[in-house]
Amino acid sequence: MDRRVEGARAAERAASDRHHDLSLEERELGGKIVLIRERVETEWARPFEKLVEMSEPVEGDPAELKEELAGLVQRIERLGPVNMLAIEEHAEQHERLTFLTEQRDDLERARNDLRAAIREIDQTATRLFLETFEAARENFRKIHQRLFEGGECDLRLGDPDDPLSGPVDIHASPMGKRTRRIDLLSGGERALTALALLFGIYLVKPSPFCVLDEVDAPLDENNIDRFVQLLREFKQQSQFVVITHNPRTIEAADWIYGLTMEEPGVSSVVGVRLEAGASA
Repeated sequence: MDRRVEGARAAERAASDRHHDLSLEERELGGKIVLIRERVETEWARPFEKLVEMSEPVEGDPAELKEELAGLVQRIERLGPVNMLAIEEHAEQHERLTFLTEQRDDLERARNDLRAAIREIDQTATRLFLETFEAARENFRKIHQRLFEGGECDLRLGDPDDPLSGPVDIHASPMGKRTRRIDLLSGGERALTALALLFGIYLVKPSPFCVLDEVDAPLDENNIDRFVQLLREFKQQSQFVVITHNPRTIEAADWIYGLTMEEPGVSSVVGVRLEAGASA
């Protein structure tokens, strides 16, 4: 009986010692768990419970998984501290990018519209210029033959591919002479050719007012008469102010204005209407 009691007591003491050891081990493991939780929360910047919710069961060799985890941790550490304002900054920059993109698109549309308008204007201007050019060219030929009593003349585009920007060359040949550029003609021939071109343009679109400054100076008497005849024909649609010293040109005028100095240093303007013969 005594032996059984002693055995029971020994078993009780052993169980008590085992319970004590297990309690110590439990407290030790609990402390380790707390440390692990704190370490995980610190390293991952997330509450432990949140990490548990985000985690999924992983199958594989523990050693390989541990090595892979260590590699991932190193990569995260190399990224440096996380900028918590990055998301907000990204949203702001994205909004600005969207705004600038819309502005760029608007500018590109405006540029394309402007280029289209310029092309349309250039096409219209080119068409109108060529129409006027051909009409003036034909009139120039007619008046030139009339003033020179024959001969040939022509207007030529210096750059047919770009008529608006290119020059216009004037070629003329009085009767009995070969065609040449206007700058190779004599002074009288150049003056008469220029008058033919001027009045040829007036036939296309008359100007209400025109000033001619001694254009008749290089002309001989015969050419003066032809010039005067043109003035008489065109004065029905345009008003001409002619500065001249040629009596024949003066005789063709309706009004004559001159400067006189009756007293030293005092000039006065005198006007005479030839048709009425009265002083103004």
